[in-house]
Amino acid sequence: MKRGDEKNRKIAKQYITNKIEIDCVIFNFENNSLKVLLVKQQDNEGVITWGLANDYIKKGETILSTAHNILQHYIDGDQFFLEQLKAFSYQSSFSLQEDISIAYYALVKRDNNKDNLFSADVKWVGINEIVGLNDKHKIILDFSLKELRSNICKSAIGFNLLPQKFTLLQVINLYEEILGIEINKSNFRRKLLQTGIVNDSNEKEEDVSHRAARFYSLNIQQHEGVSQREINFNFNFNMRDTN
Repeated sequence: MKRGDEKNRKIAKQYITNKIEIDCVIFNFENNSLKVLLVKQQDNEGVITWGLANDYIKKGETILSTAHNILQHYIDGDQFFLEQLKAFSYQSSFSLQEDISIAYYALVKRDNNKDNLFSADVKWVGINEIVGLNDKHKIILDFSLKELRSNICKSAIGFNLLPQKFTLLQVINLYEEILGIEINKSNFRRKLLQTGIVNDSNEKEEDVSHRAARFYSLNIQQHEGVSQREINFNFNFNMRDTN
């Protein structure tokens, strides 16, 4: 046996004893605010904290199935966008080894939330109001925000946060909130309509005090995922700090 093979075998044996954790950053857009799902957690000393939704991979499960199980524990149905970010290593609380966390981020619509989200153990918190996360969850949340900001400028994934029918102002508010910028509304409307990604639904708002806005819907075929539909919004901006 080669020395390199023996070394790799020893390293692999070390990590077999360490469980792999799946951490999910679950985003939601409500009242023009980007929010993250936080879950009440308790450490071995009984200290209560709030953190990202997570779980360990159990016997017979895969990385992806564990992530799906986490989402489906809080979200009705399977109508959500879920994407793997990357693996993170952090110091284990139980040994001198590093533990491994594989992070995902998910985009869900508010009306897909389960009733148990109104319990005292779960809450939605605006990204500008999140405090008290542990170091690992802070790093994962920051990384997921950077990925989300990058991806909504080149694909249609942001529409996973909007209702089935939406106004163009709702789209603008979504982009402004996530990117932390002010958008030229007329230019954005024109560019969005030119992409052909939205359809006029021939419906308008009702019972509003202002001028009724038109409703639009996504113009995407059922077999085509929103992450596959490319768009190109070249924003020139300095993002405000949202952390």
